[in-house]
Amino acid sequence: MAPSMFARILPLLLISRALSAPLPAAVNGTKYLFVFGDSYTSTGFSITGAKPSAANPLGNPSLNKLNTMSGGLTWPGFLATQFNTSLTYAYVFAVAGATVDNSIVPAYSSSVPSISDQVKTWTTNLQSRPSYAPWTAEDALAAVWIGVNDVGNSYSQSGEEARLNKDLDRYFALLGTLYTGGIRNFALLNIPPTQKTPQMKGQSNVASLVSAITLWNSQLLTRVTAFLTSSPEANITLVDTQEPWNTVIADPKSYGAPDATCVNANGKSCLWYNSYHPGQAIHKVVAQAVASALKGSFF
Repeated sequence: MAPSMFARILPLLLISRALSAPLPAAVNGTKYLFVFGDSYTSTGFSITGAKPSAANPLGNPSLNKLNTMSGGLTWPGFLATQFNTSLTYAYVFAVAGATVDNSIVPAYSSSVPSISDQVKTWTTNLQSRPSYAPWTAEDALAAVWIGVNDVGNSYSQSGEEARLNKDLDRYFALLGTLYTGGIRNFALLNIPPTQKTPQMKGQSNVASLVSAITLWNSQLLTRVTAFLTSSPEANITLVDTQEPWNTVIADPKSYGAPDATCVNANGKSCLWYNSYHPGQAIHKVVAQAVASALKGSFF
């Protein structure tokens, strides 16, 4: 018998507690983390390059030459190298600038692979469970952190609410594609408070940005319920990224930064890699939030 709907949704809310039963108990052995997103996630991974291994759980590039906008690891890298409880192979399909679908909310360039394109890459290369990634429904997790560019490219335009709702429809259709392909465990990260980035802080239209972020985040939970009705074997963990961001921004000195707005491309001496992208401290607390939400199941 399938678990009850509410037992299959595990939110990590602002009050940092779960509202439902935990996901199924973790399986032993190697785990597979399939990650989709934008520059807040990307590592420079190419499916045609070296595959994740015990020596480098991110596959390619090498760990000391990652192509990230954090100055080092992004959150899936921390998950696979520091918060993993067993060997975790992370296939990070995320690409800087990505939106859910370029036909709905275009990225800055039509050549940027959207989540739709990233899922297609997964379907082509990994759905068949190749010998280098013999994943199962029990040991695989699909994680998605998207929406920053969708909202950022929409919030100041007319018809923004209808566009974002169409975008979210497509988002959950793509989750359906992954489900059809055999994925049963999902982690969905909401949009962080990007109005607090140095680039956005103090801008005159920031209230519109906050409103759009709120719309997106509230719709995630609403749509999860509908998705679980049509996908009876799915388990979905909703991870709040607002809380970890706010925690670090409120106390920058505890995380190695002199203040909450300085920028340094080393990703360590300031909270921000650049004016719109978090450094490693914020990525690490986001990873910790994901691991905590999935404690006892995937981590």
